[in-house]
Amino acid sequence: MIPVAARAQAAGSEVELAELSVTGQGAARSLGGALYGPGGASGAVPGYVASRSTVGTKTDTPILETAQSISVIGRKQIEDQNALTVTQALRFTPSVASETRGASGETRLELFLIRGFQAPVFLDGMLLPGGRDANATVDPFRLERIDIIKGPASVLYGQSGPGGLVNLVSKVPQFVNHGEIFVQGGSFHTLRGGIDVGGPIPSEAGPLADQFAYRIIASGWNADGPVNTTRIERALISPSLTWRPSADTNLTIIANYQRDPFSGYYGAAPGLGTVFPSSFGIAGGPLGRLPRNFYDGDPNIERSDRTQASAEYIFDHSFDAGLRFHSTGRFLRTLGDYRSVYTSTFNNFAASGGRNSWDGRFLRRSVIGTDVALDAFTTDNNVVGNFDTGPFSHSVLVGLDHRTLYTKTFATPFPDAPSLDLLNPLYGQTIAFPAFTSVSDITAQQTGIYFQDQIKFDRLVLTLGGRYDWARQSGPTRSFTNGSVTSQDVPAEAFTKRASLLYLFDSGVAPYVSYSEAFEPILSGLIFDGRPDAGRLPDPASSRQFEAGVKYQPPGTDILLTAAAFDIKRVNGLTPDPVNGTRFSIQTGKVSAQGLEFEARANINENLTLVGGVSVIDIVNSGTGTTVNELTGRTVPLLGLRPTQVPDTSVSLFGNYRFLSGPLAGLGIGGGVRYLGASQGDAANSFQVPANYVIDALASYDFGYLDATLKGMQLQINAQNLLDEKYVQSCIYQAWCYYGAPRTVFATLRYRW
Repeated sequence: MIPVAARAQAAGSEVELAELSVTGQGAARSLGGALYGPGGASGAVPGYVASRSTVGTKTDTPILETAQSISVIGRKQIEDQNALTVTQALRFTPSVASETRGASGETRLELFLIRGFQAPVFLDGMLLPGGRDANATVDPFRLERIDIIKGPASVLYGQSGPGGLVNLVSKVPQFVNHGEIFVQGGSFHTLRGGIDVGGPIPSEAGPLADQFAYRIIASGWNADGPVNTTRIERALISPSLTWRPSADTNLTIIANYQRDPFSGYYGAAPGLGTVFPSSFGIAGGPLGRLPRNFYDGDPNIERSDRTQASAEYIFDHSFDAGLRFHSTGRFLRTLGDYRSVYTSTFNNFAASGGRNSWDGRFLRRSVIGTDVALDAFTTDNNVVGNFDTGPFSHSVLVGLDHRTLYTKTFATPFPDAPSLDLLNPLYGQTIAFPAFTSVSDITAQQTGIYFQDQIKFDRLVLTLGGRYDWARQSGPTRSFTNGSVTSQDVPAEAFTKRASLLYLFDSGVAPYVSYSEAFEPILSGLIFDGRPDAGRLPDPASSRQFEAGVKYQPPGTDILLTAAAFDIKRVNGLTPDPVNGTRFSIQTGKVSAQGLEFEARANINENLTLVGGVSVIDIVNSGTGTTVNELTGRTVPLLGLRPTQVPDTSVSLFGNYRFLSGPLAGLGIGGGVRYLGASQGDAANSFQVPANYVIDALASYDFGYLDATLKGMQLQINAQNLLDEKYVQSCIYQAWCYYGAPRTVFATLRYRW
């Protein structure tokens, strides 16, 4: 091409050459390679297998070279499994107990455990506020992928739990025209729909058009809730704009507005009548169980009305000297109006001397409500430098992040509500809603500085990291009944560290060992310091993990196999002070978790994709402390007892096979199985929730194989809990148990262009 252009220029004519792009592919495919399109650390996942992620290092690092367990759920897996919520999308991830409240709460909150512990949710690397009433819930339709890191991760993310965290990755504009529209209907009178369109701004829009791309995502959801009288309703719009003035600079702005006037269900059912059959107070009567659509609340009170809006930016710039600057920021405002009539654990069991004294028929209840406004500002800024020192290659990360969460909460007391007759439940009762009796104005802040060095020597990868955090939660709580003001001021500081070592063999085997830490400020309680009228604030709870594992990518394949063994200890939990009175606590609460996990992700070929996993977790309380056995009403020590809702074993497998030729071309069939082992039903371990399994099924058809003019149109049918197994997912108390979702069938018609 160069000689031709030179001759044309010499002849005095002008020749405009189109951009020429040449790509090639060797005989062997690499992980996440050309079979399904390019992957990336935060971009689209090819099939079911991601090759790179930022969640473990905040740098663009191959998962094979990251010395900690990482799972990535891409857009294709979310769609194939028809995950309507983030919690549902985690169903097939080993060591993750998703939907811990079963069908209850799964459309309202992100409820899950990682390695036996509660875990926070991040969006684009920044924390999303948790809580019950004004939490920010993310619809998975606006997500490109979900990245999970297992084990303590405070070195990069600040205060977090021992089990790990989930980072949601937003869809962002692309410089390629694209579009998608879908409509869905099915069980619970569900009707969902959405549109996702975007691409570069056309050249006729002006001289800067080629530098901009846009994307608009919108969706709606209307359905009945999983139990009687409840509803789900959602409207979402999320526009975004990317400015790319050069190959080195990229700025994306994402706006989001989501309205959830109805958010499903958040109640429970008693263990006697769900886990155990009950005669419901009739002596000698037949034994039975409550139906899965049992509702312990009342529609005259029930309310979960939420509105959230946010504006976010993501900025990246690369310098000539091998430096990259990354900055993100988000302002989020959410409003929550919460009302509920709920089963009172205290009234039914603890105050009556145990479950044996409950009549089994009339469920005693309470009523509660809050009005919450939450403002959250988060930002994360870091610089990555790549350089060599002799035979060592370094990727150094230095960063600073900050978050401020302001919450204003009007709250009611929880007076008794009319009891509910389990044999003849009466809804729509006249129940007085209590007046608000307090308002809290709480500000929580955290600032952290962090450092990390990924050092490579030949095939050896050493990662070292450290972080220092300053955190504080403060603000007054005012009582409307007596005018009193209680002020909170809880400062906390912590240094956390991390180290790992990994070796990458030519065979694709990568064994590793790692050590990581996390901390969580304790926001209430006093430790006796010799003065009966005062005390000091508790130290933050801290956790550490040792992990050893191996990752394996068979050369030339889109297969990633990972296995890990871990040991986690969380210390400094509060327990009652046995010497200095009920006002004080001691920090002797400890929880230990050991486990094994295995995960397999594979794009076997263009036809078949698979994901599966196995996890075994042994988690126990190893410190002092007591709890009440709700069965007997007696106090028992916690030492050696397992926390609730943590299955001892989980096994899952999901696959999808597509016919690409022959008479069945265009047809896809698939499905999966999810097995959860037994878990403890209450803190005293007085009963177990039995193991359960669920089978899912999938069928799809690509109409482009029927007629070329229908290219891009697909019909998909999902059946979850295909055999309609009736099971209890988990329990927290004798009074609070949660049925798993019944069989649900959804049909989705999708068109892409």
